[in-house]
Amino acid sequence: MYSGICLVEVVFLGVGGWLSNPLYGQSSVLVLGSGKNILLDAGEGTLEKLTKCSRIDVNDLDYIILTHSHGDHVLGLPTIAQHLRRPVKVVGLRETLGDLRKIFEALHIENKLQQLTFLEILPGGSEELGEGLKLKCVKAKHVIPAISVLLEVDGVKIAYSGDTSYNPEFLSVAENADLLIHEFSVPREMQELAEVLGHTALTDFERIVKLSKPKRVAPVHYYLEAPKLSLSSVENVELVIATPCSKLS
Repeated sequence: MYSGICLVEVVFLGVGGWLSNPLYGQSSVLVLGSGKNILLDAGEGTLEKLTKCSRIDVNDLDYIILTHSHGDHVLGLPTIAQHLRRPVKVVGLRETLGDLRKIFEALHIENKLQQLTFLEILPGGSEELGEGLKLKCVKAKHVIPAISVLLEVDGVKIAYSGDTSYNPEFLSVAENADLLIHEFSVPREMQELAEVLGHTALTDFERIVKLSKPKRVAPVHYYLEAPKLSLSSVENVELVIATPCSKLS
């Protein structure tokens, strides 16, 4: 993805959730651009996937942005912290960062918290993370405190839902994004449970794309297996089939 002469690369490290086929890995996306290396979430196995799928060493990470504290989004962090030789900034809600502290304490590695510099963000808040790097977050509709985010890297807009049920507020913020990465965890036969579960139903796929109008959309966080999806009724949007180690630029 280009903005002027700048190249932004997205590497899907894990595209599944806790219940998905383990071969999909757990939630984590690497974004490279503006001279920074950013992780969106860090589920189990993120360090292994980072090593396998990218040229980036864990000590080259600048930011880890956490949408919430469920294990398939944060349990890669204890292992990452064990390998860090310099602090990395971790961005998240107060509740998420608090839960992360408790996880490290439960694992008896609270000394490794010194490798993480916490940056608290509020729902609806924005942060300038560096030159050409902006973050905006929206309260997600999930069962615990959670956010969806819009990351702007050198003018390239990447919208990442994290875990949420159908949320027009996020889709408004994500409108016309260069890439929309959106979870679709609830199969068609369970669609009536989407709001209760705090996840998005497959039946909402086309209306989400129509409302947000991204250039590309990448469904992630599958229920068990990757669903069969199409954009037959939507024009000018590219459907990206994300798999572990797949890349976009």
